[in-house]
Amino acid sequence: MTLKVVSTKLAKRASGYALLLADMQFASRVFGIAAKLENRTPEQIRGARPSLEARCRQLLEFDPFLRAGAAVAQIDRDIRNDSEATKAALFEAGIITYGRCFNSGARTQLAIRIFRGSLASAKTTHEALIEVRNKHVAHSELKMERSIVGCALVDDQNYDKRPNLVMSVLAIRRDVPSDELLAQFQAHCEAIINEVIYPEFLETGRALREQLLQMPLEQIEKFPDFATEPVAIDPLG
Repeated sequence: MTLKVVSTKLAKRASGYALLLADMQFASRVFGIAAKLENRTPEQIRGARPSLEARCRQLLEFDPFLRAGAAVAQIDRDIRNDSEATKAALFEAGIITYGRCFNSGARTQLAIRIFRGSLASAKTTHEALIEVRNKHVAHSELKMERSIVGCALVDDQNYDKRPNLVMSVLAIRRDVPSDELLAQFQAHCEAIINEVIYPEFLETGRALREQLLQMPLEQIEKFPDFATEPVAIDPLG
């Protein structure tokens, strides 16, 4: 049996829905996996932070350099454990992949108008996901993250008190949502699959089958063989 490559508009539409299905299933899956990964309690996280005494010692160690105006002391570091880092990575992967399904481009995409009828209540969740994608994960608009620069007054023998240059740069970023919200995002993706993508995929497939059945055999035989039409994917390196 020879597999032919069909390039009609219906075939391209069907292939587009296949890609949408794969992306939305992936987004649903990673949201679900992220929801199951362990997060430490706020008390455990606070316990893992350096003590106030340790941070004061760090400042004292930097004091000669700060007085010379030539140092930046990064006091707060990323203290997420491996599970929390993986959770954040999965969440952001889900956000990016979900957004791909609604991006305009060469392939079939979903539109905001799908959120009607049984999906009307899902519009708020969709808008929240897209906002995080547009304003924090894929782009930065400083709505969901802050970087705070602080300085301290230091005693100077010649000038009494004066500010050093940069004492600390404190980064504050939006963290991963709660497990309940991640599970909600998973259910949101599943609803889009079941209510929109899969039905459209099946309907397009049926229409494509009817189109091919009405084509002359000679026309179908002119379609290129799949074996002679390799799918070119740009490697990452």
